[in-house]
Amino acid sequence: MLPYANLVAILPTLPRIPLAGPWYRAVAFDDLQGPPPGTPVGSPIQPLWPGGSHKKGVRFTPKAPPAAAINGRYLGTDEKTTIAEVAGVLSPAGSPVAMVFKPLALLSVLGVLTNLVDTTDPVVQDALGTNEEELTGNWAKAQVRYLAGTRPMPPTQVLGQAAFDAGGIVGLIYESTKSSTNGKGILVFTDRLAAAGSYVELYNEPGAKLQQRLP
Repeated sequence: MLPYANLVAILPTLPRIPLAGPWYRAVAFDDLQGPPPGTPVGSPIQPLWPGGSHKKGVRFTPKAPPAAAINGRYLGTDEKTTIAEVAGVLSPAGSPVAMVFKPLALLSVLGVLTNLVDTTDPVVQDALGTNEEELTGNWAKAQVRYLAGTRPMPPTQVLGQAAFDAGGIVGLIYESTKSSTNGKGILVFTDRLAAAGSYVELYNEPGAKLQQRLP
């Protein structure tokens, strides 16, 4: 992966692609019973809440602190990929331990996204100085070492930080490491949606309890 400063310079020059939904999100059932943590009492339920990923750190989202908080919503391009991503975290492939998990809800998300950078494109990978192995590598172990002060920030998180800081980029398309159907994931920078004329919206019946549109 190129250094951060080089990424910020090169990312605005890369091809951008639009993408229309539907996409999918798997979320813990209990998280849909009330407003997100830290929001005022009486706030609505937010099924597309983008404030969770930076609290723990995710593949393309640095943990904040020490990094600045980046609001982002991770989505899957198909329902099987979305479920596989969750199941793969809870029970890695080949694990002899039976999987037990809290109740989950699978959400359909509609919308239109513009200005996406597709990190699965070999041309884009070459421009970023990266490859499939680095983009799909064990970011979680690298993050532990980074937070302990013994290693640099995981390269995928450097890329995510640079993509957000470059401005104008709505999100990143990336290869799912868990999907058996060649599904992909999308990181949406929700703070960039309005300026790009993009949006994401939970699919539900009008008047139903769960409703949310960003922005």
